[in-house]
Amino acid sequence: MRSSLPGRPHAVAVAGLLLLLTPVVAVARSAREEATREFSRTVPMRSGQALHVLHDQGDVVVRTHALAEARVVAHIRVSAPSATEASAAVQQVVIEIQETPAVVSVRTRYPQDRGARSTSYAVDYEIVMPETASLQARNSFGAFSASGLKADSNVRTSHGRLSFTDGKGRQRLENSFGAVEVARNEGDVTIANQNGAVKVADVQGALEVTNRFGSVEALRVRGGAVVVSSNGSVVITDAGAPSRITNSFGAVEASLIRGDLTVANSNGTVNVRNVAGTADLKTSFGALTFDDVGKGLVAVNSNGRVGGRKIGGSAEIRTSFGAVEVAQIQGDARVTNSNGAVTLRDAAGAAYLKSSFGLVQAERVGGSLQVENSNGAVRAATVKGSATVRTSFGAVVLGGVEGPVVEVRNQNGAVEVAGAAPRCTRIDLSTSFSAIRLRLPETGGYDITARTSFGSIHSELPITASGTLGGDSLSGRIGPGGCTVTLTGSNGSIEILRAGPAR
Repeated sequence: MRSSLPGRPHAVAVAGLLLLLTPVVAVARSAREEATREFSRTVPMRSGQALHVLHDQGDVVVRTHALAEARVVAHIRVSAPSATEASAAVQQVVIEIQETPAVVSVRTRYPQDRGARSTSYAVDYEIVMPETASLQARNSFGAFSASGLKADSNVRTSHGRLSFTDGKGRQRLENSFGAVEVARNEGDVTIANQNGAVKVADVQGALEVTNRFGSVEALRVRGGAVVVSSNGSVVITDAGAPSRITNSFGAVEASLIRGDLTVANSNGTVNVRNVAGTADLKTSFGALTFDDVGKGLVAVNSNGRVGGRKIGGSAEIRTSFGAVEVAQIQGDARVTNSNGAVTLRDAAGAAYLKSSFGLVQAERVGGSLQVENSNGAVRAATVKGSATVRTSFGAVVLGGVEGPVVEVRNQNGAVEVAGAAPRCTRIDLSTSFSAIRLRLPETGGYDITARTSFGSIHSELPITASGTLGGDSLSGRIGPGGCTVTLTGSNGSIEILRAGPAR
């Protein structure tokens, strides 16, 4: 028994030593060696020759100069489990340059079994090419940048940032899983991206962008800007026409558009400012706002509010489950809403306003006013043309209607009309389960017909009447007569008062 006891502590000590050594062995096994090599070559290029680049696993930087030659520098890196393997593998990377009358091509060729022995490869390029030669490039798993190109290009990359600056010509740029940035190009630019942001500035031509799962920002585009995006915000500032934005699941902002603008969005807000032409705006599940549209406006929303001012032409607005507030319209205004309030101020033309379950208000309408409402009140003041109102379960208050006709059909709500023009105005008011109040100028001439049930008729103005004044029916004349006034109520009183502010 005694001889066995000393052995047990010794066994524990050995096990502990093995445990301490094990991480050290693991670290040693994971250590890697790296080898590098540089390739450099200058190739003459004739006028009309294009440069083609086909590459993956590394960055590419392209610059330009005025010389008729292409300078290609490749920085080759290989990582392997041992220095011997890394040194052997770095020599197997081939930079292939081929020349034809039309094309100078640069291509990276890796060993066919790369990765089979836990060996990794990367090549970074620095290329200087003639500024007037066109460029076609394919790259993946590395950043790509080009600057100073004064010819057309077609660049397709993935899994890395793509940038293009100071160019001239038609540029087509594609990327995925990386951002795209363009600055200063004299010519059209087309961008297709996925899973990365897009930023563009100072394009002296048209711009077309498609993107998914990334934001889009475009500044100072001389031509029209067309953006088709999803799952990211879109911002366009200072663009030509026509410009168009299609988006979903992201906010849209557009300003300083020098012509017509079309926006179709869903599940995101729309904010538009300073559009020189017409604006056609659509969204749902987000607010829609606008400010200073030079010509006509069409704004369609659902489940979000609509608001804005200063429309140079006519305006048509449709929404539901959101309020509408619009002002300063130089043409006709047509607003259709449901389950939300409508407010209109300062329309130069005629106005048609429709809502349900919301208050309708109109102030300073230059033409006729027509309102259709249910379950909501109506208030209007200073209407140059006629006023026609239909509603229920809400009061109607009209003041300052100067047109030849004032007509109100209401149910379960009061009617009050004041400030009718001194000239002849035909007035026809009816309601049920509430009162009618009409304020008339003493200098006017009216032929009055009034009747009600379960209520009385009262007049502050002298009426030459047939029938019983103060009863439930009245037919008579105020002043010399001539203008028709018809007042029809039930279950409420009728009052004819001297003109003054509507209460």
